[in-house]
Amino acid sequence: MIEKHDENDVYDDYRLLSIEVDTLAKLRISQVIDTDSGEVTHSPYLSPSKLQSRIKKTDIIVAPDGRVVYPQSLYLVSKLSGDGKIQDTKSMAKGLLAFTRYLDSTHYPQVDDGNVIPPQYLSYKTLTKHEEEGAPWQFAEHLLANCRSRKEATGDEAYSLNSARSYMGSVIGFYKWMQRHGYLKNDDEHVLTHFTEVEVNVGDTNQHDMLAHTKYGAKRLYEISNIMKMFPKIDKTPAHQKLKPMTLEHKELFSQHIRTLPKAASLILRLCEEAGLRIDEATHFPARDIGDKDFSGLDVVPFTITHTKGTKQRTIEIPIALYEELEQFKECSQRQKNLTRRQDLINSKEELDTTEYLFLSNKGRPYTANTLEAHFSELRQRIRTIDPEWYYRIHDLRSTYATHWLWREYRERQVAYEYLMDELASLMGHSSTATTEKYIKFMSKFDEQLRVAQSKNNKINKGW
Repeated sequence: MIEKHDENDVYDDYRLLSIEVDTLAKLRISQVIDTDSGEVTHSPYLSPSKLQSRIKKTDIIVAPDGRVVYPQSLYLVSKLSGDGKIQDTKSMAKGLLAFTRYLDSTHYPQVDDGNVIPPQYLSYKTLTKHEEEGAPWQFAEHLLANCRSRKEATGDEAYSLNSARSYMGSVIGFYKWMQRHGYLKNDDEHVLTHFTEVEVNVGDTNQHDMLAHTKYGAKRLYEISNIMKMFPKIDKTPAHQKLKPMTLEHKELFSQHIRTLPKAASLILRLCEEAGLRIDEATHFPARDIGDKDFSGLDVVPFTITHTKGTKQRTIEIPIALYEELEQFKECSQRQKNLTRRQDLINSKEELDTTEYLFLSNKGRPYTANTLEAHFSELRQRIRTIDPEWYYRIHDLRSTYATHWLWREYRERQVAYEYLMDELASLMGHSSTATTEKYIKFMSKFDEQLRVAQSKNNKINKGW
């Protein structure tokens, strides 16, 4: 295995680490004979394959102290070759990361409605004869309690239903693999979950044919677990109801505390919140045009980025105060040191991307999403000591930008939100305004709720 990212940042949580794996490497045994004693010793080593096409990428899970988490990481590597191999393990890795973090959380006391719940000390080995007592079942309950679209949700996380189902499916696949290879027992005393066979039609029967009930297509048997039955099949929540932009008060708290993070992390997150960038766009923000013109007379600076979703360049708007901080950061001494390290990587051919990015880690590479997640988690914990209701995720920064931009432009221009849709789509980098529409619907609903609240206040003040 070859590590692809080596950050100097200190983590206080489990994280994903991107690696490359030689899927055709073979275990060899070398024999060494001591010339004096005649003793023979054997040493195992991996003999790499010569086929470049057999180098595959995956993520593994790393503990806060730097240890690789087994057997989760071994499972992710195993999915790159053999029967049932897959090309992309990202979703699977995220599911197992969430599961690993959940297991770790059970090793500490929990507070529920003011009541302290003692630690359960769950591990991946926690299986009993009752499926409801096993770690997988309890993880499913955790996911369901933290689906932001479910009225029954009581937790602080914010999983979409699709993500929750995907994560649970990855965990069940992980357990099946462990039982199949003997890492875990598979008997009446160690029940993962009970499965039911379901027969499904897979033929091309025309549902509009009045005689369709007399025609039988091919049938296939599927296994469905009791755990997966817990999850609703379809997330029927409209897209605009899933948005969670920061309120004005929470946005102010974010602005007050974001500067407690390292300067680079602070600026990256502010680009997401103040300019609507995606995380990957912000971490690969170009340095080339920063500081080449005087924009001091403008309120916002138009700036073109090329590392975007779909690789289509677009022009964003950066508030002048933030832009001036980017100018200062570009010339700071720490960045110059990191820039030298990056040039060394490029000269040695360890780094093939020669783009000059504004934000570089101490190793000379762009910041990773995992690094930003760790910093944002730290920020969230700090703010929640002041306001426990402040619970957002990094992707909420982008919806914060969109909704606050709409609210500001709506008031200044006195135009309908729909009139602003094309412009917002361009700023956000949406290929279709259908994606932008959810922000319009969110703000329209917000205005409607605001009018109802104002009407009620007027009635109360008039003594109605």
